[in-house]
Amino acid sequence: MRVMLASQWFPPDVGGVSSHVRDLAYTLVRGGHEVLVLTRRGRRYGDLRVEGLSRVECASIPLSMAGRGRIASILTLFKPEVVHVHHAFTPIPLAAAAAAAALGYPTVLTNHSSYLDGWDLARIALGRAALPVRAVLSMVDEVIAVSRSAARFIAAFLPPGRQVRVIPNGVDAERFKPRGPAPLRDSISADFVILFVGRLVYRKGLTVLLKALSLLEDLDLTLVVVGEGPLRLGAEALARRLAIEDRVMFLGSVNEWELPGVYRSADVVAVPSLYGEAFGIVALEAMAAGRPVVASRVGGLSEVVIGGETGVLVPPGDPEALAKALRALYEDRELRAQMGRRGRARILELYDWRVVIRRLEEVYEAARERLSVVRPRVTTTS
Repeated sequence: MRVMLASQWFPPDVGGVSSHVRDLAYTLVRGGHEVLVLTRRGRRYGDLRVEGLSRVECASIPLSMAGRGRIASILTLFKPEVVHVHHAFTPIPLAAAAAAAALGYPTVLTNHSSYLDGWDLARIALGRAALPVRAVLSMVDEVIAVSRSAARFIAAFLPPGRQVRVIPNGVDAERFKPRGPAPLRDSISADFVILFVGRLVYRKGLTVLLKALSLLEDLDLTLVVVGEGPLRLGAEALARRLAIEDRVMFLGSVNEWELPGVYRSADVVAVPSLYGEAFGIVALEAMAAGRPVVASRVGGLSEVVIGGETGVLVPPGDPEALAKALRALYEDRELRAQMGRRGRARILELYDWRVVIRRLEEVYEAARERLSVVRPRVTTTS
């Protein structure tokens, strides 16, 4: 099947959408599909390491007839059997969805956003006000959300009664397997290693984690921080003010091929997000590596991490609760091992890419069937 993926973000961009689209492209190509990724111009992607994965680099395109026309020419050349756009609130996916629908190509949209959870009236008001987004979403054949939280959010922008399928992000369970090299651990003398992976921005909650660490001064532990972002200097300054700088290791960005070894070097992975977490790929990777997760009870995170089974869920923005959860896991090695095993089993059952891709392929087929019934494809002549 020829599949076009459209995303505003793609490596080297950092973030959940970028990682998801990259891994989806890898998985589709490995499954025998032909894939083309429509994304921004001027990016340097490096070696994608997958034969047959091509890229079309294009500028950010506004919702206009000119923008649609530019993407329409790419669609006409590639002739995809399905167009899968990611994230409903950025120009390239919206323009790609509009152009594909207008030309009669089966179109699938995945929503990766989750905001205003619990604020139903505000979410509904936002959905009604965003007329351009609503107009484009009404054209797509199938709508996917990566979590129930993300489904609630995107539903506000859809016609009443429109079905939203919940299909989670995937993870390569083999690449993140629990056993394997863990070179980082050899450089750490502490008995217990906490790992944080993510962009260093406010909503990811690193400052809360640093404050929690300051409450665990009696424990022999090290916090490893992987990621870059505008908060790094502030986080380093906060660590100094809390007098914990000698217990925090800022690694910066880590190559994706080295990341599994970083997870294997940890005893527990912390995901202390404050809000806006539609899913939580870091939690998936940690569970695939057999590590328990301490996460905030926000958005899709509380769907991925099962409190008391695969990790511990705590209120967002609460350093004391976070410290209590970390202390409990520090003191109970067997509990950590049990949670790690359960998390790994959950990954193999629900989140491994081999499972997720089958569900996506079913949606692709459903979009093609829906198209044949709802609207005829527009043919072009040269």
